[in-house]
Amino acid sequence: MSRQSKANMATVVTREGYEASAALRALDRAGNCPQLKGHVHEIMFCDKYNANPLNILQGNHAQLTKSATAQMKDVVMTNNGRVVGHAQLKDTVSASGLRKTAEQIKSGHYSKTSIFGTEETAANLAGKVPQKVHSSGISSNTTARVANKALGKMPSMGALGTAAKSGGVAGAAIGAGIEAISSIGDVIDGRKDIGDAVIDIGGAAVKGGITGSASSAAGVAAAGVAGSAISAAVGTSAGAAIASTAVGAAAVAAAPVVAGFAAACAVGSFISDFFD
Repeated sequence: MSRQSKANMATVVTREGYEASAALRALDRAGNCPQLKGHVHEIMFCDKYNANPLNILQGNHAQLTKSATAQMKDVVMTNNGRVVGHAQLKDTVSASGLRKTAEQIKSGHYSKTSIFGTEETAANLAGKVPQKVHSSGISSNTTARVANKALGKMPSMGALGTAAKSGGVAGAAIGAGIEAISSIGDVIDGRKDIGDAVIDIGGAAVKGGITGSASSAAGVAAAGVAGSAISAAVGTSAGAAIASTAVGAAAVAAAPVVAGFAAACAVGSFISDFFD
């Protein structure tokens, strides 16, 4: 496998592996609930906060509250162990959900708490409520995709398209970035001229985009198929007996996520080999 193909596969494994981790942690925290994407948002928010180099250097840390059904504070921020802030996370894009959130904010429900919404939630509430709704920098499309994989939901064509687009953008950006670093060095050393470097970077973007797009869509679809198959199996007496045990229940809950991750990696590997 070429250097670029290895980089594309590393991108697929890292992205899909992280989303699988977020999905499993959300299931562990909230179970198989219809509002799982909100819990995914909270988990991804904490991960993003804790991975910020500035927060690491300053000793800042974010963690979820003990209760998965907290009404006013979803996240606690600390600095070297001392509580320095709280955050309420919002992930809603429906008209009714946005209206409910707006009413809660206007009533002062979160007056002592910072509010962070997904990109879409923050944009929809901007200028409509008296309290600032910060953007978490995480899209509702992402949280929905991760939650649906965890729940084993069959994706709609729109959801498949969104997954493919998200994976393609990430794959293209990372593929081009990795090739750019290498090509710049080759140009400086005289092993490649600028024209060839530009062509190679563009090619890497295309390969990375195709690999990321196909693998992301495959992961979502496979999780949905696995979820449907598991639902059918649990409907039988033998399947119900297995799911009734602690180990069986855990395996049933994790199966769609595992299937999605495996499918994404398999498709990514196939396409990388094809390019080689």
